[in-house]
Amino acid sequence: MNFRTTFTFAAVAAALSGCGAAPPAAMTPMDAPAAVATAPMPAPIASSMFSKDSTGSLSENDLQKILEAPLDLELPARVGVVPLANPFDAQGKVTLSLRATASRDLARSLNGNPYFSQVSDVSTELPNNGGLEGLRIIAARYRMRYLLLYTERFQDDTHLNNWAWLYPTIVGMFAAPGVTVKSHGLLQADLFDVRTGTILFSVVQPVSVSQEEQMIGAARAHKEHQAQAASEAAQKLAKLVTRQVNELVAAAEDGAKTERKVRLLPPPVMPSNTTPSVVSQAR
Repeated sequence: MNFRTTFTFAAVAAALSGCGAAPPAAMTPMDAPAAVATAPMPAPIASSMFSKDSTGSLSENDLQKILEAPLDLELPARVGVVPLANPFDAQGKVTLSLRATASRDLARSLNGNPYFSQVSDVSTELPNNGGLEGLRIIAARYRMRYLLLYTERFQDDTHLNNWAWLYPTIVGMFAAPGVTVKSHGLLQADLFDVRTGTILFSVVQPVSVSQEEQMIGAARAHKEHQAQAASEAAQKLAKLVTRQVNELVAAAEDGAKTERKVRLLPPPVMPSNTTPSVVSQAR
């Protein structure tokens, strides 16, 4: 091998090393494992980013911040049980029956929860601008860290039954239980974080009513049956709330033991390898 040939091979090798060593054969997206990297945990959200009106709108930038930031579970804490006529609306008029169920059955069933230092009734009759922001204002009046929003919804399915054939007779109209008062519903509880304006979880408890009543007084009896069914279901709902709070705390404790990992999926189209063409040109 003469000097010129040796110099040529050395120049080609130097050119290749300057562009970087030839990478191995490109892996397909199916063969490439997800890259795992650790990333520092962002600071927890310290205030609400939603607009201060009844709509509670949110910008795209703030939405991404909320999804990326952790949430500080400040428990044990004071919790207020709020009966609402409509979900998340603090301006609807609440019936006496609904408020009694929230206070007597739901709030009392939550007493003794180790993560609730105090469970108090909260009234929506205080001045507010409605929506979730209105609830935050009410919570500030009560100095509550969290609110448990309680709502009831029933779908009426009352109908006449076979006893209604006796209605043409005078005795049958007053004595026969010809009306089946029936309804299906849901009891819902939402744990509201007053500091950040976010909902931590929602739980529902199904409830149903079906009784045969006389035509006269059927509507009144229907309301009484619904109130009784809601009272019993609210105690079951309290158990679901307790379970969800325990799971939240357990998830937060597990997250504190491990480092946050970011898993990066490889791109669906891998970059092409141009090294073989460079080598062939060099040859």
